[in-house]
Amino acid sequence: MQLDAFRISQRGGLDGVEIYVAVFKAIDLINRTAIDRWTAKNPGGYQRPPSERRLSFNRGSIVRYLVKELGCFPTSVLVNIRGDVEYEKVSDMGWLSYGTLDTGDNRFWVIDGQHRLEALKRAIERNRDFEDYPVIASVLRLPERFDEMMLFYIVNRRQRSVQTDLVYRHLQRMMWQKGTQWVEEMEGQRGVRIGFATEVVDLLNGEPASPWHGRVQVVGEPNREDYIVSDSLLIKTLSDVLRERVFDGLSTREFSGFIIGYWNALYQLYPECFAAPSDYTLLGTPGVQVMHMMFPIVHARCLAQKDASEAAMERQLEKLLQHTPDHSNPDLRGPLDAEFWSKSHGPLIAMSKSGENIKRLYFDMLEKMRLAEEASASPA
Repeated sequence: MQLDAFRISQRGGLDGVEIYVAVFKAIDLINRTAIDRWTAKNPGGYQRPPSERRLSFNRGSIVRYLVKELGCFPTSVLVNIRGDVEYEKVSDMGWLSYGTLDTGDNRFWVIDGQHRLEALKRAIERNRDFEDYPVIASVLRLPERFDEMMLFYIVNRRQRSVQTDLVYRHLQRMMWQKGTQWVEEMEGQRGVRIGFATEVVDLLNGEPASPWHGRVQVVGEPNREDYIVSDSLLIKTLSDVLRERVFDGLSTREFSGFIIGYWNALYQLYPECFAAPSDYTLLGTPGVQVMHMMFPIVHARCLAQKDASEAAMERQLEKLLQHTPDHSNPDLRGPLDAEFWSKSHGPLIAMSKSGENIKRLYFDMLEKMRLAEEASASPA
């Protein structure tokens, strides 16, 4: 494909980047573009499926805006060509030149503008005149998919909002490709913790010894009966656990080994919850979040006894099953057995997903463990 284009050279912190700005007929651009979506089988991708809500014909949708309202797309679609292009200058102004761009048979990978292009497809279905709709496009020539992902991340995370679950996968990919120090310079310690936690969750989901094996729904995967928790919930809560300095220096496999042992200990105490997870909140937001908040405490007490094994963690967690009649919260005076986590019969404190409630439950569980320890230490 040959077309008239401006070439702009922009130089940032390191290397210069050349951008070709051109105008395409909508149908020509649509026929050449491709989307590199993130899936479990395509972890090098970075896009997510478009939102059908934004592509309906209801008020506020892009399609309606295009067909019945102002219908102007003044900002450019951002695409990348991974192969070579040829450019012949006609006039040169230094930082800007004008000439002919030959893209050959290369595909245009959409970095930003997926919804606009999809809206144009649907507008064409209604009226073929939209095939000639002029679309402004900025064309990059970056050879690496990783560079595309970084631009997508910057445009959508820093300037707009991309859903958190996909951001977690972007940070994981950055750690794979560039390493921990690079991610820390880009996104700080929080970004490192998230990338680390994402890798840990994949190990929890993939290890046969894990009670989460094959039960974690990864972003982009369709619903399945086997899935009982989203990867984003586990990633978020485990990244909070990693704030504790005691875990600094552990590899993802070492840390995941402790987490697998911890959840296996919980499996021994609450087999009913694992057998029918939809009937209980233990493996939902309240239970996962509070149990991950409890993990550093349980782990520290095990380390104090020089035994961080699964059996040692189970002995610590068994204190939750004891009667503590002096507990300040009546809901926690009895044993925190499966009935406590039951959606049908459990107390509100074990069901509410609010952050304030989960924090309250955490402190109540710490109090229960303390009371159970005091009871076992006192003479009969």
